[in-house]
Amino acid sequence: MKSFNDSLTGKYLRIALPAALEGIFMTFLAAADLIMVGVLGAKAIAAVSIFLPLRLVLLTVSRSLASAVTILTANKFGSGQYSTIKVLLRQSFTVNSILLVVLHLLFYGFFEKLVVLMGAQRDYLELALAYGNIAVAAVLLNSLSLLLQGTLLGVGRTSAIMKSNIVGNVVNIVCNYFLITGFGSFAGWGVRGAAISTIIGSLCTLGITVWIMKHEGFFSDGLLQLPDKVFWREFMPVFGGVFSELGAERIGMLAYGWMTARLGTLPYAVHSICYNICDFSYDFIFGFGKANMVLAGQMRGAADYATWKRCRSIGFKWGLGLSVASFIILYAARVPIFSVYSQDAQALAISETVMFWVAAVCIPQGHTIITAGILRGSGQTTAVAVYSFVLITVLRPLMTAFFIYYCKLGIVGAWVPMFLDQSLRSLCFTWKVMRIRGLKDLIK
Repeated sequence: MKSFNDSLTGKYLRIALPAALEGIFMTFLAAADLIMVGVLGAKAIAAVSIFLPLRLVLLTVSRSLASAVTILTANKFGSGQYSTIKVLLRQSFTVNSILLVVLHLLFYGFFEKLVVLMGAQRDYLELALAYGNIAVAAVLLNSLSLLLQGTLLGVGRTSAIMKSNIVGNVVNIVCNYFLITGFGSFAGWGVRGAAISTIIGSLCTLGITVWIMKHEGFFSDGLLQLPDKVFWREFMPVFGGVFSELGAERIGMLAYGWMTARLGTLPYAVHSICYNICDFSYDFIFGFGKANMVLAGQMRGAADYATWKRCRSIGFKWGLGLSVASFIILYAARVPIFSVYSQDAQALAISETVMFWVAAVCIPQGHTIITAGILRGSGQTTAVAVYSFVLITVLRPLMTAFFIYYCKLGIVGAWVPMFLDQSLRSLCFTWKVMRIRGLKDLIK
């Protein structure tokens, strides 16, 4: 385990860049499905896209569990409590993997009702069920990988996470090529092929993650251990704060997705493509947000406010630079980027205006990601949850309804409130971060 004596910017980038590249490759997983399924038409795109908000609901639980593990691991790493990291890994994986299996089984049992509730149109409902009933297994595999990778992230081993996710994504894309449209005499399985490919890729990611962690000695004392009172006392407050934040975000996003799904099959397909394009910027910068969360957590554990403050400044600078770069790239190359997903003339016409807002969202979004990461690592998960509830769960759906139904802006009305929401969160999170002015505020 490395000390804090090396260059802080170098340490920051060694954590951030692999995490950012990993985020890009994870976005490729969703993009590969949309791009390759795109040859089957707008109905197939809508069928795959309607599953994505539901997938994120499931991942809300696993990401909350993994984030809690990451924050606690970073605190222990920063304070030099290395032996307790393995104990935390074993106990968290034991209880959380059982919870995730039960949750995914329940989700599978009610999947059709959930898809209808999300606003799936009759013309692609059957395709949505064909894809989602299989893809839910891939989400479980992803969730188990996230649990294990939460420990790796906490000690700054983002390169190991990147390697496992890159291989999984490459396998997924290769399988997509053969299973969606077929090859030779094999006709292909359409959206079912895309779902099966995702399972295969996710299984590879999980297998490689386990292999890396076993090779590095994380499982030297086993993988399973029943949690004790110390675990619950440490874990539940952190998990509660993170889950409240992500849960509030998911509720707001479900309401948001429900309204956008009712814009019609073609507009919803265009919206889904634009959302996936926006995800590339989000997931790349999110890697830098993870670095800020990990380093803030480590500095909090080490009770080192001076270094925490330097990490904050580094994060602000990188977040701003990447946000502006994302805006320039997405707006300047909006037509060729969208054309990768769809060559449909109507879809391209609709996307012209929307892509401006996709690019504009990137500017406040980047700073929101950085500041949220700092707050989580600094033990301010409750504050992030409160702001997320007010702005995402309550305000964004209201703004979306206003711009779509009252202002009659259609698909553009789905992106204006996203820009406003990200801008407001950026301001609120920045204000909260700047209120941490000393060691007492950091460790309280």
